[in-house]
Amino acid sequence: MNDNEPHYKQVINYIRTEIENGNLKQGDRMPSEKELGERFGLSRQTIRHATGELEEQGVITRVRGSGSYIGDIRDNPNRPRYMSVAVMLTYVDNYIFPPVVRGISNVLEGNGYSMQLSFTDNNVRKEGQILKNLIENDNVDAVIAEPSMSALPNPNLEYYEILKKRHIPVLFINASYPNLNFPCVRLDDRHVAYDAVQQLIRRGHRQIAGIFHCEDAQGTERYLGYEKALSQAGIVLEQKNVIWLDTTSIHKLEALMDYILTRIDGCTAVLAYNDEVACQLIKYGTRRGLKIPEELSIISIDDADTAKTISPKVTTYPHPKQELGMKAAENLLQMLENPLTDGNFLFVPEVKIRESVIDIRKENE
Repeated sequence: MNDNEPHYKQVINYIRTEIENGNLKQGDRMPSEKELGERFGLSRQTIRHATGELEEQGVITRVRGSGSYIGDIRDNPNRPRYMSVAVMLTYVDNYIFPPVVRGISNVLEGNGYSMQLSFTDNNVRKEGQILKNLIENDNVDAVIAEPSMSALPNPNLEYYEILKKRHIPVLFINASYPNLNFPCVRLDDRHVAYDAVQQLIRRGHRQIAGIFHCEDAQGTERYLGYEKALSQAGIVLEQKNVIWLDTTSIHKLEALMDYILTRIDGCTAVLAYNDEVACQLIKYGTRRGLKIPEELSIISIDDADTAKTISPKVTTYPHPKQELGMKAAENLLQMLENPLTDGNFLFVPEVKIRESVIDIRKENE
């Protein structure tokens, strides 16, 4: 607790922390003014100042003759009206999303909700039109959304703010927009990339390239994990070995293969943005005479089916897919029940060691 803060703010911060920690939940009776006064050694007037601020912020409800309660116990503005949730994802045919949709659908249908499913193709214009239609139709209770091109400035933030003003909960998956304080259920991309580079370092690699997505926040997070692992190991990050690709480039990597191989020349390993990139590196790199993993170890993220069938099989980190969809839907339903619920969640998978990574220390013995 910061002694330099006004006394009433210390009380406010305490109540908010208790809510965030789960010690106080929607509908719980808050400690009485007497209890708070004794706890902090403050006058009843100061305590009332604090509870007044909390009430204005919508954190508590004060009921005459009864006390103060967490949230608005008189009316839940998020209460279901349509038993319908909008689910807006980027791609319909990507290997990640069918299991994600199944996970969301299983939880929603199991709780009596229908699902309005749409896809943006990672296009902000389509995202804006879908959001505009949701607002105009006004027939859903909540929204699960995967942001489009989440690393770039987005013109649709005003639509999300409208949903917020209407008390329609929004939960992001896989990534979120930095200017919106909405919860997100996703892979811990930074940690996964950090651990991946550590896996390579422990196997003797020090010249480690990185290939990242420049349009999505996952790419930025994975780069930060890559950079952190190199820095902690005392390895200088060579920018010429860092390649940023957009969505179109990732889907058509063969046209860039000579450029990529030139950029990573001299490296013994590479962290690929995902399995799509890793498998294309193996396929087209091998055609150009690159020996994998003898000349280049590859580690990746997603654990796609192709990562298990290509030769050599790809060392990778599983994306939770269906489990992520289920968790997103479960957290959203909790947000509908209790507006003060923290819907955030990070998945931290363990690496699947396969054939695409070797220990070069053993090779050099």
